Amino acid sequence: MKKTCTFIYEDMTDRLFISRKDNSDKIYGSIRILNVILDITTNNEVANIELIDASQYLESLGLDSSILQNLTEVEISFKQIRQGYLIAFILKSGKKAIAVPYNIQMPVNKQIVINQF
Repeated sequence: MKKTCTFIYEDMTDRLFISRKDNSDKIYGSIRILNVILDITTNNEVANIELIDASQYLESLGLDSSILQNLTEVEISFKQIRQGYLIAFILKSGKKAIAVPYNIQMPVNKQIVINQF
């Protein structure tokens, strides 16, 4: 089921906040991974996501960060890949749309042995 996203971009703090939270959702906790904060519900779903230093992140990917100033719609998608997740922020401004990827690698449960010289 696709949830409607509400969003706000704060230019002064350079933060993009996206909410997928319904009135019935209860926040269980938050996880910060580098410059992303995820709010997780008691059903283990992402209710809110915040991208810190949003314009800097877009520019580091070679994307035009000016889209943040005139957003008309935002979508997010989550996909499990290999040992992690891909979060895609789809930012729309009028007829212009860009997809902003964000990869999260999960630690592997195997111990890595480093040979000593």
